[in-house]
Amino acid sequence: MVKILFKRTHMAFLPEIDAYIKYFNEMQCFEAYDSFVLGEYSEKDFDVIWEFKGLGGSRPRNSVLIHEYASLSTGLLPKFKNLFKTKINPRPDLRVFLNNDVMHGFGFNDGVEFCLRDMGIDESFLIARNSIKDKEYDFVYVGPVSRVRGIDRLLSLFSKNKLGKICLIGNVDDGIYSSYKNNKDIIFVGRVPYSCVPEIAAKAVYGINFIPNKYPYNIQTSTKLLEYLALGLKIITTDYKWLRLFEKNNKCNFYKISDRDIDINIEGLKRYNFVINFEADRFIWKNIIHNSGIEQKILKLINETS
Repeated sequence: MVKILFKRTHMAFLPEIDAYIKYFNEMQCFEAYDSFVLGEYSEKDFDVIWEFKGLGGSRPRNSVLIHEYASLSTGLLPKFKNLFKTKINPRPDLRVFLNNDVMHGFGFNDGVEFCLRDMGIDESFLIARNSIKDKEYDFVYVGPVSRVRGIDRLLSLFSKNKLGKICLIGNVDDGIYSSYKNNKDIIFVGRVPYSCVPEIAAKAVYGINFIPNKYPYNIQTSTKLLEYLALGLKIITTDYKWLRLFEKNNKCNFYKISDRDIDINIEGLKRYNFVINFEADRFIWKNIIHNSGIEQKILKLINETS
């Protein structure tokens, strides 16, 4: 039995860990554990140590080490931070990257095996799509409600125009909340357990995917967009590289807005010809993980070290 430890801090919101654990624990040859749930543990009791990388760390003895890079560095000097991580982080046995852009953004050249594992969607979003029929909101936004993301400008648009009712799910900056808490058309749900998101978001007509058109956000997968689509929502989105590629590959067409000069023409939105050819089953977590080939590479590494 191969025992895998997924290392997570209490602050890390990583739905992929829950997906991995469910996937591996449904197989006869694996046992998977969440370090945060375990509390106290010894790494020597596990065959595989799986880390979601920031900076630093150490090399465990007698265990296969996996480093996962689900995103590129952000903030000031992100490309320098990427390079710094390639120099400082210990060499693992396997690396997992979100996609080719993330892999090339780090530029590791040490010959370590790798997998590409894109973001997936939980099956609960498909269940909510079929079970929630009544719409309470016109729009929903899932994610941090912050000035850094420009959501204050989006809410300013809603407060000045009669666009309809918007529901916001996620942590809210105090200043934004104070400015708009008395607006009956702006509903702050706040951060809720991930399991509650599908049922709330499914009560909207449009899902807002508000991603800044700047590095590295514009080349990384938008999980919320996948989840909106799984719920059957119509997509309003900022325009950027990953979004255009997704539309092309999935034969979709979404209503686009600028992340700088935000505007939603409500009559134009109602008339807009949305094209959605989204095959949700392709993006279910178990299929995403299976198609990445991670399972086979882990077993190969275990055989090589035994």
